[in-house]
Amino acid sequence: MLSKGDLLLSFSSVEEGFGCFFFQHNLPNRVYEYCLKSTDTNDLLIASENSSDKSFAASVAGQAPGSLTQLHPSIFELAENSYGFTHALAVPNNYHGSLKGALEGKRKKLHLCIPIHRCEFSGGESEFEFKDMIQRLVPAFDWKREICPKIRVYFDNPKVDSGTDEAGVLIKYSTLLSLLEDLDGVMDGFIEITNCLGRVVEVLSPRSGVYTLIHDRKDEESIDFQKLAERILVFVRDV
Repeated sequence: MLSKGDLLLSFSSVEEGFGCFFFQHNLPNRVYEYCLKSTDTNDLLIASENSSDKSFAASVAGQAPGSLTQLHPSIFELAENSYGFTHALAVPNNYHGSLKGALEGKRKKLHLCIPIHRCEFSGGESEFEFKDMIQRLVPAFDWKREICPKIRVYFDNPKVDSGTDEAGVLIKYSTLLSLLEDLDGVMDGFIEITNCLGRVVEVLSPRSGVYTLIHDRKDEESIDFQKLAERILVFVRDV
């Protein structure tokens, strides 16, 4: 259990309110705002970048279940809020570097908690995958971010000599649109798309300007690029 005195070893000022501690980490180009709810069972840290909303941060902490584990990430629902977040993701101490340094010895029960749109994380992320996602794909501490759905692609495009192995790679939606444009008319190419819930669709392009979208490995529809982009956006945000 982290105390105010513990936090003051690393931070010059610590405020109290809503049953939480509030403090800042100031960097040249940004300010991280922290909210810590500390109990006998867990320490829950909510962080935001250049955005201070103590009431919302404390409400997220207050909605966390008492059953958080240090073995894997946990996802829980949030009440309706002005940011549009539907859930929060809490990850154990080995998934993040927050409060290292003077507090290293007291991080055993420290979870980093991130308000999310449900389609952004599956909850089954490994330590490596989570760190990669928040570095490249999801600006997790920006509470005003656009929705960043989790998208994994496995593809082959011989026309542009590009592709992945069967494990696929995680990419942004904008990158996926570029891959779909490159697939136009490539008869021997394909893109397999997996969303955050593990559902899969496949895209082919038998001729220029025409795409085939395959659901559940069997149900096919022939559409143009605009309708394809619309269908795929719904799919990757589907929860």
